[in-house]
Amino acid sequence: MTGKWIWINRGNEKNEYAEFVTTFKCKKGENTTLKIACDGIYSVFLNEELVAFSGCADYPHYKFYDEVDITDKCEDVNGVKIMVWHLGDNSQTYIEDDPGVIFEVCCGAEVAVYSDKRIKSRKMTEYKNGEIRKITSQLGYTFSYDNGATLNGYGESVEVEKTLNLHKRQIKPLELKDRVEITVLKLENSYLIDMGRETAGFIDLDIDSPIDQLITISYGEHIVDGGVRRIIGDRDFSFDFRAVKGENKYTNTLRRIAGRYLQVYCESPVKINYLGLRPVCYPVEEREKGFKSADEIVNRIYDVCADTLKLCMHEHYEDCPWREQALYTMDSRNQMLCGYYAFKTTEYQRANLVLISKGVRPDGLLSLCFPTGNDFPIPSFSLYNLIQVYEYVEFTKDRSLLAEVESSIKRYIGVFIEHIDDNGLIADFPAPFWNFYEWMEYSDNADQIGDNGGRGKKRYSLILNCLFVYVMRLYKKLFGEADFNEEKTLSAIDRTFRSGDKFRLYDDLDRYSQLGNALAILAGLGNEKTAEEIVGGKMISATLSMRAFVYDALLSFGDKYSDYIIKDIKERYTAMLDAGATSFWETEKGEADFGGAGSLCHGWSAIPVYYFNKLLK
Repeated sequence: MTGKWIWINRGNEKNEYAEFVTTFKCKKGENTTLKIACDGIYSVFLNEELVAFSGCADYPHYKFYDEVDITDKCEDVNGVKIMVWHLGDNSQTYIEDDPGVIFEVCCGAEVAVYSDKRIKSRKMTEYKNGEIRKITSQLGYTFSYDNGATLNGYGESVEVEKTLNLHKRQIKPLELKDRVEITVLKLENSYLIDMGRETAGFIDLDIDSPIDQLITISYGEHIVDGGVRRIIGDRDFSFDFRAVKGENKYTNTLRRIAGRYLQVYCESPVKINYLGLRPVCYPVEEREKGFKSADEIVNRIYDVCADTLKLCMHEHYEDCPWREQALYTMDSRNQMLCGYYAFKTTEYQRANLVLISKGVRPDGLLSLCFPTGNDFPIPSFSLYNLIQVYEYVEFTKDRSLLAEVESSIKRYIGVFIEHIDDNGLIADFPAPFWNFYEWMEYSDNADQIGDNGGRGKKRYSLILNCLFVYVMRLYKKLFGEADFNEEKTLSAIDRTFRSGDKFRLYDDLDRYSQLGNALAILAGLGNEKTAEEIVGGKMISATLSMRAFVYDALLSFGDKYSDYIIKDIKERYTAMLDAGATSFWETEKGEADFGGAGSLCHGWSAIPVYYFNKLLK
């Protein structure tokens, strides 16, 4: 790229907003493209019209640039405005780095304009810069906008040192849709706005205010408490808007939020002409034949699953669009698998797998999220990544991906092999690793988060060891043999965890879970009596996120349990629909889980898409 990295100063302030302006000439109708990268999140306006926006979800060592066709938006003379939000503080969706933006506009074969110190820029004083309250630790800062602020004047930009190799992002640009319809209810001290369904996008505001005043707007997925639950522990789902007397129009194209409801608190009543979200979506096409069942309940579940998937697709897969917006291997494994059957696209899965492969820790395991500056890694999540890669290759037949991800896979598989003890088993990893398996009793090990030691003796998990055996069989299909004695490990699992026809969760705990026993079957140890124990209702139930392994284990015995699987899905998901769900929940407890922070839209819960296609078509 011809451009140079620039910023408004040589500092590195947290939560800083910058604006850059320039002009260029071109022949109207000539092929014109914009290339842009930044540290943080950008929006580009051409002749006052939004033409590109995105969060640069990448790493300091592996940066993306976007290439956007702007031909149809160009005149002979064009004004460009670029807004950049430099977050500057680690979260689970961003790694702290120095600020900067780099861009160029090409008209035909000529570079019409590019970033250097001549570009005029200013700090955006209409936004509150510097440290402010955070939404969640996963998302980082909220925003505060002053519609009556005195704006800084423009000065020359500063060229900053960023010697990075840029990589073209291999996904389509996000799309901004029209406003959703809203219903406004006046309450005693606020306005409650219902958008009708779960929505992810940019806040769009058009109000008339009788005075200059501060307005605080909270957002959420439910109104169980009679209004939006703004404060949940240390989380704060709100932002501030300082209105001027008279007309106020504002759209934030930098911070994406999600939910169904907005609650507006103001000092003096306002006239709401519009206050809602404009959906932001990744463009996908439904598969040509689609999915249609004679059972309308199945169709309803399928359609809501597809909507759930779409709501959790932006710069990368997201676990949930409301609380975290983070890319995890375990969550996105379900999302990718369902996406092969719901949508035509496969470039999106591939791009996410490449992004994940760049998140290798110094110890060889994968990070918790991709990217993340707050890392408390979960060892088992590295293993789910190999399942993702295998399923991508199996579905698409595109083995070219392996050249890009092989080194990261072989590093983390090597770590697991090194951790095999003389007895043939892998012990739970020591601090600071979090030995999470699923959000269910005895399997979440949540007390390990932030633990720096003192866990006592070694402990062996059925889930981890069976998952490793299962994954190594997929590894062999992709890469060939590895230095791993499967027979010895299987024998050790059987000897350590078996109790009759079922398997205990840990070597020192007589508790039995559907997930653990399903993985024992998939590892080759269980039998039909184990399957009967799984469906018998006496084991710890698998969560929505992990029921795929339960269903796969049951399907390893042919069609015997097909009706059970469909019935199980219908019962669990109909309960959510009956409770008013427009997208499917993180867990079956809904909003009440996780101390009131349970998400009502979670990508991992869309798994019925796969099993309906597998069993009902």
